[in-house]
Amino acid sequence: MLTSYLLPHKYQRLGWVLLPLSVLLLFLSVYLEYEISWLEIEGIREAGFLEDSNENFTNELAILGTFISLFLIAFSKEKEEDEYIQKLRLESLLVAFYIYSGVLILSTLFFFGFLYLEFLGYNLFLLQILFIVRFRWVMYRQKKGIFAI
Repeated sequence: MLTSYLLPHKYQRLGWVLLPLSVLLLFLSVYLEYEISWLEIEGIREAGFLEDSNENFTNELAILGTFISLFLIAFSKEKEEDEYIQKLRLESLLVAFYIYSGVLILSTLFFFGFLYLEFLGYNLFLLQILFIVRFRWVMYRQKKGIFAI
């Protein structure tokens, strides 16, 4: 019996469309300080001396867009979803979690201060990216007739 908590396949296509747009917006907002004007809201926080109370949510939109698009890609069904693909999906998730845990442990040991906080920001997406890369790689090798590792 297939009990699946996966999203329909059409959401995977939506995720692939949203991903480049969200990543581009994330890059622009973080490194070039780009802000979308209609995402600025006044009075969100208390204004201080020489500080206004305006807050722009471009960065938050970019982070959420990237996270949601990766989620849609990772957790949507394939066109033909069977028990073997579910097994590959579970194995890929396990491998991704092992790598993610190792990277997190090593970064905790070797990164300090603001660099560690910056790493944690990027680490938000690492588990999903590792899963997607590993799962797609195994599926590609399976289609080509090469046994998956």
